[in-house]
Amino acid sequence: MKVILLEDDYSLGDNIKEFLEMHHYEVDLYRDGLTFLDRCSFSADIYILDIEVPGANGYEVIEWIKNNCPDTPVIFATAYTDIDSITKSYALGCSDYLKKPYDMFELLLRIQKLLPFSETSMVQISPNHQFDMQNKQFINSQDKDKLSKTQKEILYVLIKFKNKIVTYDMLIEYVWDNSFVKVNTIATHVKEIRRVLPELDIESIRAEGYLLHIK
Repeated sequence: MKVILLEDDYSLGDNIKEFLEMHHYEVDLYRDGLTFLDRCSFSADIYILDIEVPGANGYEVIEWIKNNCPDTPVIFATAYTDIDSITKSYALGCSDYLKKPYDMFELLLRIQKLLPFSETSMVQISPNHQFDMQNKQFINSQDKDKLSKTQKEILYVLIKFKNKIVTYDMLIEYVWDNSFVKVNTIATHVKEIRRVLPELDIESIRAEGYLLHIK
């Protein structure tokens, strides 16, 4: 599961990132709101935002998130403790509000509450295939070992944003952690997914990316 963290305190940000990675989360860390808005695509499972950060503040960032991925949960983790800040945060669509200083395990519990792994993590992607979104693996399928780790990561993103366009930038951010990747490389991986799972309806969107149609 992927976390995108906005925290300008270098020590705290690094500690949160390290702690969550120890608990098997992928974490992208941003130090200021403008960099976040410039470089981030909406391919996270959850966002954790400080409010008082350089550039665009947490309020501006959550508005961008809710315009692009309204169903993705957002936690504000901030030193603001006044009722006006809390009220404004919930009005803008945050899912939870955590006051600094906080225990790392409390943050983890709140993330787990918003991203529970249950039977719903098993997604039926075709009549013959289930995909475990927690472990990014097929369930009881003879095709489970025919896709590479990278291809399963791509499939995970396509399933997570099913019936929506997944851009090349989203795939590069989520699968390759913003490393340089040619579009042709992505296309080769998608071609292999289609070969192994021909029953999947993966539409190519010219100059943008892909769209997985699932009823």
